[in-house]
Amino acid sequence: MKWIDVCEAFPDQWVLIEAVQAHTDEKSERILDDIAPLKKFSNSPDAMKAYQKIHQDEPTRELYVLHTSRRDPNIIEKKWVGVRR
Repeated sequence: MKWIDVCEAFPDQWVLIEAVQAHTDEKSERILDDIAPLKKFSNSPDAMKAYQKIHQDEPTRELYVLHTSRRDPNIIEKKWVGVRR
């Protein structure tokens, strides 16, 4: 499913989505080629709680919480530099 399809299916909602297929372009933008909507929410705190629960159990899944008012997902990867304790 494409982002535009999710926006049309769940207008003006927070959605928890999983990237089924994605890649990163030269500008460090994550391009979601195929996504699966997992659940819709009326507010972001509930969406983030659902995200955290799934991410805690399965940290390798690529999940995002986005509002469908966004024209594009516009997900920019950030490089973390630092020391882990």
